[in-house]
Amino acid sequence: MGRFAVGIDIGRTNIRAGLVNDKGEVLRSIKERTDAAGGFLRVEEQVAAAFGRMAQGREVAGAGVGIAGQCDAVRGVVRCGPNLFWPDVPFRDRLADALGVPVTLRNDVVMATVGEWRHGAGLGCNDVVALFVGTGIGGGAIVNGRLLEGRSGCGGHFGHVSVQLDGPLCGCGRPGCVEAYASGCGLAARALNDEGLSSSSLSSAAKLDGAAVARAVAEGDELAIRLRDDAAAALTSALASIINCLEPEMAILGGAVMDGLPGLYERCAAEAVEKCLPSHRDHLAVTRSVLGDMAGVIGSASMALEPL
Repeated sequence: MGRFAVGIDIGRTNIRAGLVNDKGEVLRSIKERTDAAGGFLRVEEQVAAAFGRMAQGREVAGAGVGIAGQCDAVRGVVRCGPNLFWPDVPFRDRLADALGVPVTLRNDVVMATVGEWRHGAGLGCNDVVALFVGTGIGGGAIVNGRLLEGRSGCGGHFGHVSVQLDGPLCGCGRPGCVEAYASGCGLAARALNDEGLSSSSLSSAAKLDGAAVARAVAEGDELAIRLRDDAAAALTSALASIINCLEPEMAILGGAVMDGLPGLYERCAAEAVEKCLPSHRDHLAVTRSVLGDMAGVIGSASMALEPL
């Protein structure tokens, strides 16, 4: 019958949950909007309800939870940060009490990286980096077969690699992070501050976000194309720097903006290889995420079943 765990991916925009077996197969899943405005107590309620639906009728080993923020994995605390404006919250222990099962807590994209490494594009690789571009930008790395976490588990936040010292202000408070250029929030902010907005189709978008920029690029909108090109340049610079530092055998790219913005993946995949050190190119493969939106759910469940 195999073993089962519930994986829960708490993004700034959506919560996804799934019942996952030890082969990385998702047996059932749900998706709903994250009520971030309700604070951690409301998100805690959403997670508990999602867990109950996914675990119904099954004996599960535990729950893995990935969240869009900095996670102190030692203490099980979600730190106050740029995506979820909470005080430091002992989320792991609160959820364990609410769910009645052991809970493993990490950053959402760290969990997605584990999912791709164990059950997706990075299967069989010992050195992997991942960069997921969505509402924000996150990353993760496997180095010599081990998850790169840092002292407390907050390592691997590649969205805050600086690509321009005097660039636009990022949500983290520093200027020039790649997230400020290429995330959905970054694209929207740059469009709003651009003098060309009034003559762009983006000025009439019902919601100005990464999806709106993608539609405008497909329609040939000049501002949107310029935003896409700037995002590609920033992502390429960040990814090449990450590759130069860690020398992976595989770089995995994913996320709604990476997958949805026309031409973005192709440029990043080609130009990052061109711009990294020559010594790193021969054994490097750049590929898309194969688990897509479920990478975080699968990785979270995998961590609950087999902690690192």
